[in-house]
Amino acid sequence: MIQNMLLLKNKSVLFADDDIITRTQMTEILEILFDKVYTAHDGDEALIIYEDESPDIVLTDIKMPKRDGLSLIRQIRQQDYKTPIILLTSFAEQELLLNAANLSIDGYLVKPVELEKLTYTICKAIQRTNREMGVVVLAKQLYYNTATKELYFNGTVVMLGNKEQELLALLINNRHRTITKEEISRALWPLDTMCESAIKNIILRLRKKMEIDIIISVRGIGYRLDTREVPRPSI
Repeated sequence: MIQNMLLLKNKSVLFADDDIITRTQMTEILEILFDKVYTAHDGDEALIIYEDESPDIVLTDIKMPKRDGLSLIRQIRQQDYKTPIILLTSFAEQELLLNAANLSIDGYLVKPVELEKLTYTICKAIQRTNREMGVVVLAKQLYYNTATKELYFNGTVVMLGNKEQELLALLINNRHRTITKEEISRALWPLDTMCESAIKNIILRLRKKMEIDIIISVRGIGYRLDTREVPRPSI
């Protein structure tokens, strides 16, 4: 779950609730977890913010003035099935969850919301988008987002040069086999013939920036990623 929480640091959330106390308390927590937090006090305002800001995840109360949570979700789902949506309810509103069954929500929370339950539900919901976005776990605290072409270590983006980026993508796309030096040369320098030292230099730079050495040298052949100890995604 810690790995998924680190991912939240670069994401935005829309939180809609008409109760000012709940909204204030939840916002303080969400600001710790997320990069950006958008708040709305009713469904109409939430829909406007969603359309303007395209948040990465939506948390909405089930009962709100002007437009309730179910109506908001229904409107979003008409065009967007990728964004995770979590519904907030009270014990008295449990029967309303039946109406949400066909709206593809990613979870629900019963108020008052416990911190542990909140983070667990958010991380579980975000896993679905991680799979769709192509988040590849390379090692503990080290992962690569194939959609954004970004490498993360301990929740921070690792800055890579163009050739380092190309090499990493090549290794990840072929992570279940060894890439020959000739393949690397053709992929990185299609118009030139590069010496072996040029490849070694890029490998060394990439290893240093990754901080975790998962690039294995296969003598006389080339390189591959060490995938033997890749952890399973946690929830």
